[in-house]
Amino acid sequence: MRIVFLGTGVAVGFGKKAQQSILIEDDRIVLVDCGFGTMVRLQEHNIATDELDAIVITHFHLDHCGELLGILKARWLSDCEKIDVFTPGGGASFMDSMLNSSPYLINKLRFKIREIRSGESFSVGGLRFTAIKTRHSIESMGIKTGDLLISGDTSAFPELYEDVSYVIHEMSLDFGGKADFHTSPENFAENAVGIRKAFLIHMYPPAYNNRMNIANYLEKHGISAEFPDDLRVLEF
Repeated sequence: MRIVFLGTGVAVGFGKKAQQSILIEDDRIVLVDCGFGTMVRLQEHNIATDELDAIVITHFHLDHCGELLGILKARWLSDCEKIDVFTPGGGASFMDSMLNSSPYLINKLRFKIREIRSGESFSVGGLRFTAIKTRHSIESMGIKTGDLLISGDTSAFPELYEDVSYVIHEMSLDFGGKADFHTSPENFAENAVGIRKAFLIHMYPPAYNNRMNIANYLEKHGISAEFPDDLRVLEF
């Protein structure tokens, strides 16, 4: 399994980062989130939208789903088959609202929304995922595949890290940040017990600019941390 960090940024522009988007390549190609900048990053990675086999949206904030409609339109223009879009609860209602804002696309785009409950598993080819409800300001989910967790946006809590060794995790907040809907270094270190490696993304500028101190702090708590840039590739 190969992981490609298409976008590692947040809802404010800095560092020439695209907003959050992760590509999973195995016997199928799965796109997890698609914030603004995703389509350019897909092109830079030499993947066309018509090569995607499924899309997973962790939650419906624009820095995680802003290009969903554009991707579906590109697939329609390429005469692609229907694609499954896996979402937490509320996905169908959100898509109805999006289409009502662009009514010329109604009944043209080929997709099926599949709302996933916490604890429910789903498969795309040989890739098997399990959804877990996360702690964010709207209905949200992280996904686990094997011993890897992709957190989406959340504060850290112990149940999120059961049976995983590696995490692709948000670190929105710097030290002292209020970890109610997002993660701070202290919140992560306290709860992510047993994690061997953390790939930290979705960092607002204060946290990103302090990332070396965050890495040193987490190392003292037994967690090795890296901060991947856009288009970094990992092999699992």
